Amino acid sequence: MMKAKALVPKHNRIRRSRGDIVFDIINVIIVVLITLTMIYPMWYVIIVSFATPEEAVMGRLYIWPKTFTLEAYEKVFENKDIWTGYLNTIIYTVAHTLYVLILTVPPAYALSKKQLPGRVAITWYFFATMFISGGLIPSYMLNKSLGIINSRWIMILGMGVGYSNLVITRTYYQTSIPTEVYESAYIDGATEWQTFLMIAIPLSGAIIAVMALYAAVGTWGSWYTAFIYITDQKKWPLQLRLRQILILDSTQSLDIYSMTEEDIAQMQHQAFLMTTVKYAIIFVACLPMLVLYPFVQKYFVKGVMIGSVKG
Repeated sequence: MMKAKALVPKHNRIRRSRGDIVFDIINVIIVVLITLTMIYPMWYVIIVSFATPEEAVMGRLYIWPKTFTLEAYEKVFENKDIWTGYLNTIIYTVAHTLYVLILTVPPAYALSKKQLPGRVAITWYFFATMFISGGLIPSYMLNKSLGIINSRWIMILGMGVGYSNLVITRTYYQTSIPTEVYESAYIDGATEWQTFLMIAIPLSGAIIAVMALYAAVGTWGSWYTAFIYITDQKKWPLQLRLRQILILDSTQSLDIYSMTEEDIAQMQHQAFLMTTVKYAIIFVACLPMLVLYPFVQKYFVKGVMIGSVKG
């Protein structure tokens, strides 16, 4: 590299003006500020969860807690309801993600075939679902007639096919897998299902990862469906349990006059501890998605770019 650079005549090298340098500096500053704006809220959640309750309530935490403690996480680990919600959320996320993939990938493959009868009409049928919806009451009546109210199925059997996801997946099959590959399989006597399972699926790992990530993130952060349809708290997902802790703080009538100073101090400490516990639960709830995303990121970028830009 040094030799190649030395061979370039000085008069042919690109000279950067003062305006170019200032422009680059401003761009770097803007990118750093935007990055800090996105990262710092999550960092603040982490440091508050590891701080002492009194320090957290005082609101003087900025970069790092003065006293490091695991008291909030000990409280979280002792709460069986949180871990029940955690297990429910994992079950809902895995099952619903598989449900979405089963309902999205095969139709997208079929719609990528130009010889499919009624291809345009089927596409418009899915497109209409973006604008036409029965609303909450008809949906509730439908789910009630299906017998899935207050059951785990209500969190799994929901919106299985999104039009945008269907179009991205269809475009991926149209642009990323050459038709000659399918034709060679047909010549060898492969059926359409064999072509789909043995050729299309192995070659579509990127777009499947993207669709799985979309479905998993949406299901992991979902609480409204459970809030409407599930009354059994043993079936609540983690996010609904978190909502209960963050918003519906339980209060008890206490006779302060009959309490000692030690009891009052202990009660105050427990009240302060709830602040750090809330942040600890938020971090624990977000941790799986934070760990998962770096492993899926390369497929995410590849799948979205191939499935949308080339289309």
